[in-house]
Amino acid sequence: MFTADGGIPLVRYAIGDEGGLVSHADMLALCAEHGFTPPDGPQLPFVYVFGRSLFTVSYFGANVYPENVAVGLEQPEISATVTGKFVVESVEDADRDRTLRITVEVAPGAVADAAAIAESVRAQLVRLNSEFAHYVPAERQLPEVVLRPAGDPEHFPAGVKHRYTRAQPSR
Repeated sequence: MFTADGGIPLVRYAIGDEGGLVSHADMLALCAEHGFTPPDGPQLPFVYVFGRSLFTVSYFGANVYPENVAVGLEQPEISATVTGKFVVESVEDADRDRTLRITVEVAPGAVADAAAIAESVRAQLVRLNSEFAHYVPAERQLPEVVLRPAGDPEHFPAGVKHRYTRAQPSR
């Protein structure tokens, strides 16, 4: 539930973010344990949000968020060739090695460069996602990019709500 700073509170549906509340007193105690004394202010609880784990893919223990991948596709040298739709998966090969696979929808009439997209996404993941930058070995950070035409029925069917992540079945 969320509310606005106004006369009528706004109640919304559950959006799937994970987090919680910390009381004002508990937060001050935590700050004091770490040598920080914040200035006086309203004695309200603190809210923390971690994001939506149901919409992430775990890769080498790092949560890969669709919004981080999207930034890689929004770069000027990439954005004109893709629609912005993609699917992120952590796939396992026969040797049980994992690869981060990103299937990207190519814009109608465009020619996309999978290698350039992979490098752009890697750069943004390293820049925006500290888990990815620190947990994923450098030699495994470049994702495998698979290009699909607009409206591809397997990944981007028309008229169906798009999903940005896909879980690989367990063995």
